[in-house]
Amino acid sequence: MLTGALLAVAAAAGVPWPMVGAIALAVVHPAWFLAAVAGWVMWHRRTGRSPGPDDEAAFLRGLAAELSAGASLRGAVVAAARRSPALDLGRAARLCAAGRPAGEIGSELASALPVNGTAAAAAFRLATRTGGSTAAVMEALAERAEASGRLARERSALTAQARLSAWVVGGLPVGLVVLGVVTGAGPGGGDLGPGGTAMVAAGLALIGAGAALVWLMAARSAR
Repeated sequence: MLTGALLAVAAAAGVPWPMVGAIALAVVHPAWFLAAVAGWVMWHRRTGRSPGPDDEAAFLRGLAAELSAGASLRGAVVAAARRSPALDLGRAARLCAAGRPAGEIGSELASALPVNGTAAAAAFRLATRTGGSTAAVMEALAERAEASGRLARERSALTAQARLSAWVVGGLPVGLVVLGVVTGAGPGGGDLGPGGTAMVAAGLALIGAGAALVWLMAARSAR
């Protein structure tokens, strides 16, 4: 009952539901929790990282270079998209190659670029209508994306200590207890009894909830 109440308090405080579920799983079934963590790590390594401002800046600089070299607007998008595999620009490139309307292409650019999607789409539509060059605009948007990437890295660096403290303070005791359960020397090994096991579970829930709250506050400040 106490563990459930603590988890409910953590959820009400704004801790993400996946994290609350992970804490509950670690308390109730530590071995399953370890298996889930191992599966998540393997899946994360396989899927790779998500595109960020630096990928967008590279695409926009490539687009500006193509336009400065005399390429057409649609041809420049196709060429720059080929050199930016991290971004989801395949559909935008196909629409450009097919000669589709600027509105459709702009919508794809807006969804593929995480920082300057709306601005880049508007510049593309305007250049298509007026026939003017947008190389300088794309270069400026690339600089804006680079600045956004630098700011994100600075925020991550400033909050790294808080996130590490949350993992150490919250994860080390949980890890030791989980190790004891797996080896048969901790809760579940028959040494503590029902009352002792309940106290350990409550302590783990408190530690996990506190670590989750610290991690959540650090993540919000890093945005």
